[in-house]
Amino acid sequence: MKILVTGAAGMLGSGLVPALVDAGHEVTATDKNLRRKLPFGPLGPELTHLDVRDRAEIGDAFDVVRPEFVCHLAAETSLEASEDDPGHAFLTNTIGTKFVAIECARTQIPMAYISTAGVFDGSKESGAYHEWDDANPINVYGRSKFEGERLVESFLDRYYIVRAGWMVGGGALDHKFVARIVNQVREGRRTLHAVVDKFGTPTYVPDFAWCFGRLITTGSWGRYHMACEGEGSRYDVAAKILEVLHLDDEIELVEVSSDFFKDEFPAPRPRSEIMQNLHLELQGLNTMRPWPIALEEYLEVNFGDLVRGRCAQRDKSID
Repeated sequence: MKILVTGAAGMLGSGLVPALVDAGHEVTATDKNLRRKLPFGPLGPELTHLDVRDRAEIGDAFDVVRPEFVCHLAAETSLEASEDDPGHAFLTNTIGTKFVAIECARTQIPMAYISTAGVFDGSKESGAYHEWDDANPINVYGRSKFEGERLVESFLDRYYIVRAGWMVGGGALDHKFVARIVNQVREGRRTLHAVVDKFGTPTYVPDFAWCFGRLITTGSWGRYHMACEGEGSRYDVAAKILEVLHLDDEIELVEVSSDFFKDEFPAPRPRSEIMQNLHLELQGLNTMRPWPIALEEYLEVNFGDLVRGRCAQRDKSID
């Protein structure tokens, strides 16, 4: 297919665009930020400008590219930025999505909209959230993304709404939790703090890209969850990082509540964002691996110098 990708310069786009190209699709990769000159591989596309908040610019892009499918990744993903400026969040995540959906309706093509586990309020007492649980976002980011979902459903009959969990990936573009812990390790911290009262399901970008690439060829439209298997707290993820880096005996990992970081991260967050890929499972389409296996691969591939360095030090000490 000829696929137009919005927000391609982000963490998810850095892995999804090459996967789509490898699958044989003709991909036009766009983003509003061209300072991120991403190499999508030797056969990958160049990054071109598209601001989804500009309806006229979206219309022009559709007329030039004439896509057969749209992957809408562009979003404001910062919870704090969304709380500070709700207008910006709704313009980017809701109205931008509306503009893309309108153009897809005008040109009679399907789209995939990447949403988030943040559409849930986190109050589910037991078990993971599945696709038929009611959404009830508790912050501006979650509300802006959920309203985007509703607009896609209202304008189109052919669509995929795909909710991701805690994003893991991006390498040099990683600005999420894993990079935060790794950067603290690089800085030489001997004590790290991680939250034990927030739970979720990591989503590894390469696994997402593979599973997503299969899904969009099925024509089995609807809402999907696409997260790795399993669940855990932020503390559990940090503990796995230290284990893979062979630092679990050298760095103290301290359990803390969310209040410990309330000055840095004041936006309300759901207690649970644990997701089950039930819609994928029921159709035999779930290829997402357990998150500890995916996280270990991510660290070895993207932060191999740390992993190998710690292994070398460990082997030397054993000798």
